[in-house]
Amino acid sequence: MMPDVPPLTPEQLAATRARLAGAARAKPPAASGRRVMILAAAAVALVIGAIALLLPQAARPPAAATPQQVLTEAAGRLAARPAGTGRYWRLETEELLRTKGEDGYLVEERGLDVLAFGQDNDVYSWYEAVSAVPYGAKNTETWRRAGSPKLCPARGCDKNPRSYPRHTLAEALIFGTDARATNRKANWAPTPAELLALPQEAGALKAALSKRYPAGSSVSRADWMLRAGTRLVRDVPATSGTRAAAYLMLATLPGVSVIDQVRDPEGRLGVALQLPASGGDRTQLVIDRQSGDLLAVQHVGPVPGLGAGVPWMASIIKQAGWSDTRPAPPPGCKGCVGTY
Repeated sequence: MMPDVPPLTPEQLAATRARLAGAARAKPPAASGRRVMILAAAAVALVIGAIALLLPQAARPPAAATPQQVLTEAAGRLAARPAGTGRYWRLETEELLRTKGEDGYLVEERGLDVLAFGQDNDVYSWYEAVSAVPYGAKNTETWRRAGSPKLCPARGCDKNPRSYPRHTLAEALIFGTDARATNRKANWAPTPAELLALPQEAGALKAALSKRYPAGSSVSRADWMLRAGTRLVRDVPATSGTRAAAYLMLATLPGVSVIDQVRDPEGRLGVALQLPASGGDRTQLVIDRQSGDLLAVQHVGPVPGLGAGVPWMASIIKQAGWSDTRPAPPPGCKGCVGTY
C-alpha cells in the first residue's frame, strides 16, 4: 500500500513487538478502555463499509419478459430492417398435413407452394407434392404391417399434373370475406404498390384496414380485420414495418392471445399470435423471437395420435422477400403465370 516507505530494521521490529506486548499486559482505566473499544469498533465499521462499497454488487436477475414484451421487441427489430429491393416478391412455403389414413395410421404429407408478384403486375403460382410418409415410428410400424402401401400425393405419384396453381391468380391479392368470392365489390384487391404504401404503425394500420371493411358483410369487422392482418404478415408483399405493425395490431383484436415458447414443425422456438379458436382448432402465427420473421402458420387441435401442441397442418415459411430473379414455374405447369 505504501511502496516508498523502507522496511523496518530488525531492531525496529523487535522494539515494536515489545511495545505491543507491554500494552497488552497493561490494564487501562475503565472509561479509557471503553473509549478505546468504541474507537476500535468504529474503525472496523468504517473499514468494512469501505470494503463493501468497493466490492462489485451481485447482479440481480433480470425480470422475465412477458409474451407481449417479447412480441413487441421482435416487431421492433423487424420494423428496423431495411426495405428489400428487387423486381419480384416471392413467397415459398412448405405445406404440411398430418392425417389418418384408411388403415388407421397417421400420414405426413409435404408439398412446395410458391406465390410471386412482379412489379409489372404479373402473378406466379404453383404447387408440387413432395412427399407422403407415415408419421413417427409407431405409425411406420403399422404401415409396414399393412403391407407398406404406396402413399400419395408425393413426387412420382401422378406423372400428369406434377405441378399446378394452388391459388387462382385472379384472387391472389384479394382481401375479403372469402378469398374465392366472385363479387369483387365485397372485397378489396390492392395492387402491390398500394400494399407497400400501407401504414407502418399499428394504430394507423388498423384504421386504414377498417376503412376497407365492406359494408353489409356477413363477416364481422373483427373477423375481417383478423383475416386481413393475417394475410398481410403471410401472403402478400408488404414492408417490414407494415408486417411488424400487423403483428401488434392482431394482438389487440378480440380473442387473440400472445404465447411465448412455441415451436413450429421444424422445432424452431418462437412467440406466437394465437387466433380465436374454431372448435378445438387453434391457429398460431409463430414468429422468430430475434428477427421478427414469420416462421410458420400452424393449426393445433385434438388429433388422435398427435401430442399436445403438435400441429396437424402448417405452412412453413421457407422464403419470403424480393429479388431480381424472375420466377420460373415448372415445365408444363398450366395457369401458373398470369397478369393480375
